[in-house]
Amino acid sequence: MADGGASTFIMLITALLISGSASAILISEWGKAASVVQQSERKSSLESDVSVAFAGDPAMVAYDDSTLQHELTFYVLNDGEVEMSDVYEVYVNGVAPSTKTETVKPSGTAWDPGYLLEITVSDASFAYSDTDDVTIYFIGLSESYGSYTFSASMSQEVRLHVE
Repeated sequence: MADGGASTFIMLITALLISGSASAILISEWGKAASVVQQSERKSSLESDVSVAFAGDPAMVAYDDSTLQHELTFYVLNDGEVEMSDVYEVYVNGVAPSTKTETVKPSGTAWDPGYLLEITVSDASFAYSDTDDVTIYFIGLSESYGSYTFSASMSQEVRLHVE
């Protein structure tokens, strides 16, 4: 009888040690998973603060066909809560223009919330006429925000107006 009790006690101690080790591992992993979920939620929350939109009258976008490069000028509004960087891409009817220039209005420097980015793009392949409809696609990056960099995009069909 004494041997049966000792072996049962040893088995009990072994089971408790194993379950204690498993519990420690599970608690550690649960903490890591909770941390990842928390970071993901924080990133999603910050991402909603980054936004851009077309600014101006989409039926009156300036188009200059007097040069060989055919310049198109439009405005993008930083309507988010985060400063946007000067890193961006523009496509007109799916074509990346050969040249693009930008000016921040009104400051001329940082593209802060509520400011406009005046973009002039040109390409020899632009052979549009007055009242032609084109689609402008813009995607830009934010400045670092909460240790993340986010992108914001907009797509707008516009009507060209030759000046």
